[in-house]
Amino acid sequence: MSIIINLLDVPSAGLQIHHEVEPSALLFSSDEGSPIGNLSCHGELFLTGERAAYFQGKIIGRMARGCVRCLDQFEEDLSLSCEVEFKKAVKAVNVIVPHRDKGKGVKGSDKPVDEDATEEDVYPISGNEIDLLPAIREQVILASPLQSLCNENCLGLCQVCGSNLNDGICGCCTPVTDSEPVPNFQQTISKKNPSKRSSASVRRGS
Repeated sequence: MSIIINLLDVPSAGLQIHHEVEPSALLFSSDEGSPIGNLSCHGELFLTGERAAYFQGKIIGRMARGCVRCLDQFEEDLSLSCEVEFKKAVKAVNVIVPHRDKGKGVKGSDKPVDEDATEEDVYPISGNEIDLLPAIREQVILASPLQSLCNENCLGLCQVCGSNLNDGICGCCTPVTDSEPVPNFQQTISKKNPSKRSSASVRRGS
């Protein structure tokens, strides 16, 4: 699937864009989530020169993701503002380096030079057409969290039995969260060996 737009149809005042993108057209990986129903893309496309165009709009929908702590699936709204630039590639040209420069360490041969280096956030214009779909896909991927959480206070899974601690604390362990302080080592030893602590106090007292 593609969203092809002919730039010859874009008026000087801009062209209104409204498209519904099916999940099967986006080909997201499991880490990037999956759309629930279509994603709606709407905005405006402008011509910014003979070889460039600019889209400004929003991508709206709903995504299903997997929590990295408890591994449960959860849903969240997607409302993403995006600004995308399209450019027509400039053909490479051959530059003849004079032979007199050979002694300076420069080879006297044809050298292809691409006058329009590719940028990560710039998408191509092919002929007089652009395809908006790859831009939509990449914008959604870039907005995806590196570590999806169903809740910022998610307790995760028990490391012993694998129970989801959000459903209740199991009997074999206590939840470990990023905000929980690491217990003091001496306090831990004292709790495990109260008799040693008391006998040490007696010796110091005597």
